[in-house]
Amino acid sequence: MIETTIRVPGNINIRKVSDEIVYRAFAIAVEKKKKEILRDLNRLDSKIKRFEKKYKISFDKFERTMGDGFQEHNDWISWGRKHTTRNPWSFHEYWGIRRQRAAQSKFWG
Repeated sequence: MIETTIRVPGNINIRKVSDEIVYRAFAIAVEKKKKEILRDLNRLDSKIKRFEKKYKISFDKFERTMGDGFQEHNDWISWGRKHTTRNPWSFHEYWGIRRQRAAQSKFWG
């Protein structure tokens, strides 16, 4: 749940302001936050697409087939962070696999 605070100048008696005005102010604040979140998600999607274009596969397939090179591990960590930010339900799976991979890797183990 996201909590939002709306600041009202002290010279406005909020009890005398109609419900409709408060509702409109809240709707504006929500719409502004929605645009901010969508902008962040679009940036994130753009960064994820760069990795997909570079490797010509999805993150899940890359994770299963990646080699043991230093650059692949760096890309895997960076791409994985973006992937789990975009798909938060995959967080525990990603970090569990990451720990397992690190233990097996000559670079990270």
